[in-house]
Amino acid sequence: MPQVQVAQEITNREQIKNHLIISLCLTYILSFFIHSFVVEVFLSFLSVIAFLISLYSAKLIPRLLSLMMFSSGIIIMISKGIDFHELSNGITANLPLLTLVILVPLLAIPLKLEGYFQTVEYYLKKVINDSGKLFGGISFLIFCLGPILNLGSIRLLHETIKDMKLPSFLLAKSYLVGFSTVILWSPYFASVALVLYYLNVPVSEYLPLGLSLAFIQLLVGNILFRIYIKQKCPTELATIKLNHREFPIEQEQKKKVLQLCVTLIFLMGTIFFFEHLTKWPMMLLVSLISIIYPLIWCTIKKRWVPAKKSFADFRNHSLPNMNNETILFISAGLFGKALTGTQFSNELRTALNQLAGISFFLFTVTIIGVVVLLCFIGIHQIVVITALATQMDPYVIGTTPPVIALLLMVSWSISAVLSPVNPLNLLVSGSVQRTGLSVGFKWNGLYLLTMFVIGVLYVNLIH
Repeated sequence: MPQVQVAQEITNREQIKNHLIISLCLTYILSFFIHSFVVEVFLSFLSVIAFLISLYSAKLIPRLLSLMMFSSGIIIMISKGIDFHELSNGITANLPLLTLVILVPLLAIPLKLEGYFQTVEYYLKKVINDSGKLFGGISFLIFCLGPILNLGSIRLLHETIKDMKLPSFLLAKSYLVGFSTVILWSPYFASVALVLYYLNVPVSEYLPLGLSLAFIQLLVGNILFRIYIKQKCPTELATIKLNHREFPIEQEQKKKVLQLCVTLIFLMGTIFFFEHLTKWPMMLLVSLISIIYPLIWCTIKKRWVPAKKSFADFRNHSLPNMNNETILFISAGLFGKALTGTQFSNELRTALNQLAGISFFLFTVTIIGVVVLLCFIGIHQIVVITALATQMDPYVIGTTPPVIALLLMVSWSISAVLSPVNPLNLLVSGSVQRTGLSVGFKWNGLYLLTMFVIGVLYVNLIH
């Protein structure tokens, strides 16, 4: 009986936290339209409560790091003699980004209910005996779905194709090559949203740069895999018969692919259209669409009954896994705001300006190296990138904000693949049952080195 009571208490605590997180997201959206001191106070209060509750369930390293940043931020701000408004702004600084990260998985609901992943399985099985096409298909699918589904694209795709018994190296390489390109360009992804937010760069100005480099990296990743396959003698891919399960006819599958492409283009186009029309922040628009699109789809398709289960899964499974992100975003935003105007901030900015003055090439190499090193030893990119983005003045450095944004994106992408404690690396290594060092360094080391070289050259070229 006591064990049952303990389990029930844990469940109740999780439910309270889930509803609190959802309330926090909705209150942030409301605060954009209603400028009120009461709303500001309530939003700050919800942020602190969400931070404290999520802190209890977070992993050790993010917990310690977040505690240090949050407490340091409070102490620094008090020592600076700031008022409540400035403190509130610090606590809620990263709420736009946190709201985006939490709500974007809702976009997966219509995609799953439409049966698009069954079509994905069908076409991948058709090229099961051609490892090059299979790698290209998986990496390109992640490239297309990652902007909408975030890390959920890897989870859903792996669940779809795990019965195909593909070699671990092929899955690890294709997942990481595909998703590392998403980090470079997608306005739905945390990396791009965070940097564009702090550097005040419109998506329309950054997208051509990020998307161009992402295509180059995707192409290079596929070329390197084909070279790898020719040099090695991989385990033969299992032969999978297409009648392993019931599939709709070929014509129906082609129709599904077309529908999926139209859906993805529609979602991306909607963001850019409304950003141009309303001039609202991109992260707010993405969050709104993440809520509105599934609701409209369920209404038009009359699929509320199956959708209820998907919404419940989101509440009961997706939200409880957001503890680390919640505490890191809130504490990093506060800490970044607190550093502004301090002696450390001025010295860091001076050092970066002097380094760029000596050589912009040396500056780019150093930034990437510092981010990768700090992230490899366990410091999350949110922390490192926030500290750098808030202290950089692109025009003083001698370049433009989109160039600095791309430099930070390259740094984030490389470190996400390499670091064995990064969520991307952890997800892939767990999926293929190999160590983080194996999937990041051993199987993708050459790709990361190529990313580094191409990234540095590309940034210096557009500089």
